[in-house]
Amino acid sequence: MTGVIIPVVALCLVVLLIPLTGMDYHLKRIVRFQKRRFKGGSGPVAFSILGEQGKQKLQVPLSDIRDLVVSLQLGTSMESTLTGSLAKAAEQFEHRGVLGERLRRNVDARLSTSPESVLEGLVQDLDCPQLEETLDRIRMAADGGISYNRVLAVSVESIEEDIRGNVETEIQKAPTQLTLPMVAGVFFPALVLGMLPLMVFAVNQMQSP
Repeated sequence: MTGVIIPVVALCLVVLLIPLTGMDYHLKRIVRFQKRRFKGGSGPVAFSILGEQGKQKLQVPLSDIRDLVVSLQLGTSMESTLTGSLAKAAEQFEHRGVLGERLRRNVDARLSTSPESVLEGLVQDLDCPQLEETLDRIRMAADGGISYNRVLAVSVESIEEDIRGNVETEIQKAPTQLTLPMVAGVFFPALVLGMLPLMVFAVNQMQSP
């Protein structure tokens, strides 16, 4: 009986300590990373057959991507070309973190080829499905004779919907995330005090002949 009580008590303590120490966040990241590996290495970090580390895509706030697409939409709405809009956006976003740095690099290296090439470079650099969808719409616009301003407006609306959805999800998750630490903080000391006599009794039983 004693041999069963101690592992059960230890397991309860570990389960309660995981949320309090923040280890549940790291465990979730490990699970997501393993899922991406088993799907063929399509995640942000992939390893080739030779074991070399693949190119790691960078994370940027979705609001920054929205602002970039808005800038391109405004530029094309004022009868500017997509090429000119990208050049202007590179100046506006030059000091705006990772997005500005990557945008400037791709504009300098690829804009002379085509504006689509600049966006292709950004898609390769950044982990952002919404940016890839925007590039697909621009390609379809070029093939179908649709104005860039129109497809960029659709992209802006789609990205704003994604941002709102992310905010709503975080709001819905907040009560659950706050409740567990509060409950654990109130009942953990009481649980420890309640189990302390059992643990002392179990240790005494083990030490007795």
